[in-house]
Amino acid sequence: MNEGEPSLKCVIAWSESRNLCSLVGEALEANLGAGDVRRLGDDAFVVYGPPEPDEVRDWVAGVLDPEESVVVFEFEKWSGRGPTVDSEWLMRRGH
Repeated sequence: MNEGEPSLKCVIAWSESRNLCSLVGEALEANLGAGDVRRLGDDAFVVYGPPEPDEVRDWVAGVLDPEESVVVFEFEKWSGRGPTVDSEWLMRRGH
C-alpha cells in the first residue's frame, strides 16, 4: 500500500448484469477499513486513504467480471448536499 498523504477518492463501479455495491464495498473495506469508506449509492463510494487511484482501481477490478467497469477520481475540493453525503465524515478528513 502507498504510504503517501491520504486523500479523498470517488470510486464508481458499474455492471449491466448485476449490482456491485456489496462486492465493491467489501473490497474497499478490506484494504482501507470500514471507517474510511462511505457508500454514495449502488454504484459509487467515497474513500479516504493514502493509496493512489490506480491501486484502488486494482482492488475493485479484482472482484469485477471482464465486462464490468470501475473508475477512481482523486480530489481535494468537494461540495455536496443531501442526506447521503456525510459532510461530518468528510470534514474530519481535512476538507
